[in-house]
Amino acid sequence: MRGIARLRVIAFGVALWLLIASPAEAALAFRFNRASARSGTYVAAFEPGWRGVPTGVVVYLVPTRLPGVTPDAAGSYILRKPPAHDVIRLGRPQLTPSHRLSIRFRVPHIAPGDYTTAFWCLSCAKHGDFFASALWGAPWTGAPGGVLRITR
Repeated sequence: MRGIARLRVIAFGVALWLLIASPAEAALAFRFNRASARSGTYVAAFEPGWRGVPTGVVVYLVPTRLPGVTPDAAGSYILRKPPAHDVIRLGRPQLTPSHRLSIRFRVPHIAPGDYTTAFWCLSCAKHGDFFASALWGAPWTGAPGGVLRITR
């Protein structure tokens, strides 16, 4: 009987954690629909498997080697606010009928290089978090994925 009660308490704790944990924080990492693009080209970035749009999320386009950021040992970073420079606000993500969270944008006139998406997520932490889809300095693979190469 004590074992069943203990199991119920553990199950309740896990269920409560799942309800409290933000779905955005758990799995926001967009992929681009193409490997490279020039200024003026329309590009989409997306992630499948969403039933709704997470609240308080804004998508940015950022260089993979975002200046002024010190990544952790694994290469990721979380900032307490969006950087004031070197990022481009793309807007809020949309939900497609096929349950893809996505954003479509026209590549602005920016320096050539490797870029990824990043997110300002107000609901991910008490005062919000800013984090990227790809690790800091992630290499371009030449295939559609988390890094978009912008060319002239």
